[in-house]
Amino acid sequence: MASDYFLDALDRYRAVRTKELGCTPLDFDSHALTIAPRPAAEASRFVLAAFTFGTGTVVSVAPEYLEWTRANAPETHYRAMFPNVLLGPMVEEARARDESLAYRSPNLSFLPETEPFALPIPSGLTGTRVGPDFRAQHVASNTYHNALGEPGDDYVASLWRFGFVLYAGDTPAAVAGAYHDYDGVIEIGIDVARSYRGIGLARVAVTNLARIITDKGAVPSYYCAPTNVRSHRNALACGFLPVASAARVMRQES
Repeated sequence: MASDYFLDALDRYRAVRTKELGCTPLDFDSHALTIAPRPAAEASRFVLAAFTFGTGTVVSVAPEYLEWTRANAPETHYRAMFPNVLLGPMVEEARARDESLAYRSPNLSFLPETEPFALPIPSGLTGTRVGPDFRAQHVASNTYHNALGEPGDDYVASLWRFGFVLYAGDTPAAVAGAYHDYDGVIEIGIDVARSYRGIGLARVAVTNLARIITDKGAVPSYYCAPTNVRSHRNALACGFLPVASAARVMRQES
């Protein structure tokens, strides 16, 4: 039986995705494809956002591609998430319009099954919350690109909020980063330095950061590609369950 925490987190998550996509909560349960005009505030970077909890798919589209999407949408709702069905063809359509778009392959969205709790810090390591100074110091190395973002990506930098680091002496052995996902939802990204992998540090860093996020009154979220088996297994080990899948088409920066 689902915990009260999970059900509340899922309700909050569905509510923010409804706001982002410009749809109604019932659209997620429609067993159909819903194509909604993308709210103006959301259309500046992502031209299309597709989202499903499994029982219905919502495709939220910027006005200039709305009619094209309606004309090219598949009959089966979940096929709208397939890159070769709608995402890729939209990129080609944009090229014909002299606009540069790129799609992100569908990912899996996870939420905690129960209220997160912090795991003990392993012997010989220290754990601490970090802020923008840590990110500024380490982002250029690209060693922790999931936790800190890639260097030079101003959009991701604007979403980054704080992090949790496991130190082995002065070396960051594992870094978990917290990003603004949407109102009241904070995404976790995790990296473990190669020489410290395989000893469970990802689980410790993620659960400690999830606890910090929960203490702030927000819901921790976690994402990975369906092909990223290691990350999927880590999400499960950290007490997260897959709840949805999302795909996006974004504007390319000039």
